[in-house]
Amino acid sequence: MALSVPTRDYLAVLLTYGVVNRASQAEVVPAESEQNFEQAECLPVGNCVRVIPVKGPGQGRRVYTGVFGGAIQNHHGRVYELAGSKSPGRRPGPISWFPADDYRLQLLRWPDLPEDYRGSNRFSEELEIPVGAENLLAGQMTDFYGRCSLHSVVVGVRNTVLAEAQLVVGAAGGPALPLQELLRLRAVRSPGSHYRSVVLSSRGDPEEYRDVVRSCQPVVAVLDGASTVRRWLGASLASVTVAVVERTSPSALAAADGLYENRWRSVANVDVPRDLGSRIPPGVELLAWKSRGAAP
Repeated sequence: MALSVPTRDYLAVLLTYGVVNRASQAEVVPAESEQNFEQAECLPVGNCVRVIPVKGPGQGRRVYTGVFGGAIQNHHGRVYELAGSKSPGRRPGPISWFPADDYRLQLLRWPDLPEDYRGSNRFSEELEIPVGAENLLAGQMTDFYGRCSLHSVVVGVRNTVLAEAQLVVGAAGGPALPLQELLRLRAVRSPGSHYRSVVLSSRGDPEEYRDVVRSCQPVVAVLDGASTVRRWLGASLASVTVAVVERTSPSALAAADGLYENRWRSVANVDVPRDLGSRIPPGVELLAWKSRGAAP
């Protein structure tokens, strides 16, 4: 899908909000990535995991992420063990035990990697539902803010995208909150951070991320800007790619040429639904097609 716009300020994060909100409604609980104690006993040591309070969000409750040390029985009963990875020349970090009856375990894949936890014991975050989020997210709140899941990938100028995610939003008559609380957008090298979407630098190598991102099966990839579209269009990171081209960009014509070529080689054009087409504002152009080699 290609969007031609007069200005793209905040467009990538607003598109991502729509994707995350829609995808969170369709999630099945419990997720495949969650492990019960018996399953966790067979889980190889050294994976990144997240331990989540069974009681869900609440004052003083926290989630923890770290390197899995095993599902064991000791003097505390059945517990999940988290330990920091061993850094070169250093001993492993301190061990933490979490009662299996009080916590559920989620296996984390990319962007959490064991090497990012070297020298650290674990990371923790408060498990709370931000005030006002219930008016702007249609999914199950407890699950949304407990588990991690990759719904959307944004490729662009990383610091700009993260800054735009701080835009304050709110439902009519409700409290306002940063858009980040709804996106849960994080950079790749941010171990321990809760996420529902990930931002990649447009200067990165598409081939480095192509396979690992596609293996996580995000719903949508947003390419923010003409230069990003030119560099990343062929990566096909998700089943749906939204290419955002600002017409005033010096790279706009080259990006448009690449998009038209991709469309010419496509399997078929896709008609824009009438209810969506009627809501496209003046000055915005939208084209959609099914590309060859798109992620399943």
